[in-house]
Amino acid sequence: MAGKTTSPPEVRPLVAGELRVAAGLHGRGLPHEFLSRLGRRFLERYYRAFAESPHAAALAAADPGSGRVCGVLIGAFDVRAHYAFVIRRHGAALAAAVAFAALRDPRLLYLLVRTRLVRYLRGVLRSLAYGRAPLPGEREARRVGLLASVVVEEGFRGAGLGRALVAEFERRAWERGVEGLELVTLPDGRGAGPFYERLGWEPAGERVSRSGERYALYVRWPGGGPRRRAVG
Repeated sequence: MAGKTTSPPEVRPLVAGELRVAAGLHGRGLPHEFLSRLGRRFLERYYRAFAESPHAAALAAADPGSGRVCGVLIGAFDVRAHYAFVIRRHGAALAAAVAFAALRDPRLLYLLVRTRLVRYLRGVLRSLAYGRAPLPGEREARRVGLLASVVVEEGFRGAGLGRALVAEFERRAWERGVEGLELVTLPDGRGAGPFYERLGWEPAGERVSRSGERYALYVRWPGGGPRRRAVG
């Protein structure tokens, strides 16, 4: 029976044998997220891409008593480099998983074509162009990381697993020389904004997706420094 752990959680890299568990946690913990609607097959491949990327991390928080994975985090230290890696190494498999999910759900197919297809194709082209020499006068992009998602099993929430996952991701980011981190969450008390604020993340406005969804933007700086202009 699930329950809160009384010992510090073990935080470590997610391994291949735990991808299905991670996908299940994500789908149950974030059921209204678009990625969750693409199904477990897609989520397993998506988590694999983060786990294998040299520019990202997929972390697991395990219950010290049973060793069972009860929390997961994925994030990128270099967003452009990570998604370039994903497109080249996992693009075909991810596209197949998306197609499989969309063909089974006509409403999902309509939503994908109407709100996301063109943006995804543009993103693929940008990722394929990553690594070219900068053009004269072109400003070099800042090294800004992305905390993509944190999910903790319901019975273990409030036990420090999410805090431990975020702290480990931040530690790895600062060791790599990342200049800042950002994340988005649902606004107006529907998301995890208060949780991140308790961990030292700062509100930095909002982001609006191409499909019109509004998200609260949060940023984090090395050493918990003072507010700077929003990253991105």
